[in-house]
Amino acid sequence: MQSSEPAPPRRLGWSDVPAHVRRAITDTVGAPVVSIQAPSGGFTPGVAARLLLADGRRCFVKAASAAYGDWVPTAYRHEATVNAHLPPAVPAPRMWSHIDDGDWVCLIFDDVAGRFPSLSWDGEDLIRVLDSIERSVQALTPSPMKDAATVRDAFSAVLGGAWEQIEDGSALADADPWAAEHLSTLASLESHWADGVGGVTLLHLDLRRDNILLTPTEVVFVDWAWPAVGAPWLDLACFLPTVGAQMVRFDANAVFLSREVGRTAPPGAVDAFLVALAGYWRSNSLRPAPYYAPSLRMEQRLAADGAMRWLRTRLGG
Repeated sequence: MQSSEPAPPRRLGWSDVPAHVRRAITDTVGAPVVSIQAPSGGFTPGVAARLLLADGRRCFVKAASAAYGDWVPTAYRHEATVNAHLPPAVPAPRMWSHIDDGDWVCLIFDDVAGRFPSLSWDGEDLIRVLDSIERSVQALTPSPMKDAATVRDAFSAVLGGAWEQIEDGSALADADPWAAEHLSTLASLESHWADGVGGVTLLHLDLRRDNILLTPTEVVFVDWAWPAVGAPWLDLACFLPTVGAQMVRFDANAVFLSREVGRTAPPGAVDAFLVALAGYWRSNSLRPAPYYAPSLRMEQRLAADGAMRWLRTRLGG
């Protein structure tokens, strides 16, 4: 990411897309834009817009340039590649097209007229999402992307070492007293996070409430920007702590073991991965928020809380 961050504190809108890029988008979709809505959610510094076209069709556009950090268009380019390989059985929006002029990268998708799951995950919301995770795993095993990175390689620069490297012990003690007391155990487990994550399933790896849309008949997983190939239980393991972030009494372990991928997952591998994931969330939550996502650290703190409650159940804490 660039060393100096631009001024805008939040995600920009359709009018912030340069005129020549907007023209390229309307040329690609084949109709003028008659109205624009800005969706909520997301932590990426780019443009997101729901477009109503003159011919009655609707689409969703996400766009960013390197001015927001090189990592953003890089992620969008990867997302475009991944979406081109997703089979119809995967609960993902259909990508119409993508535009890349070397600076701006724009992805154009079906507009999903859905809602986020309930904050309390009540009704059938959780069951529907869990069922869709299973369907996604089935559809993406083996991975349809032959050259996709493995989880070990894709996340080697992100996961591992967080518990050892937390610099402010007092901040950790305030945020998570149990973790502060068991830091050596957590650091030891974390060093093995990649030992059991191998597999042949293409995984989303960023499933959380604001990346999931529910319609009356469908569950749709959006933002396939960080997929990698690994063990089939990893998406479930990444997702459940984010549910626990909203529900303090949520029994993530019981839900995990209620699903076949959870029951057949090696317990030691699950523990090590969860420790690394919790460490990533906890260490980042103790840092200043990025300019484009002032609420990100709070979301990471809650996810770390959910992961640690689950870990304490598994580790007997």
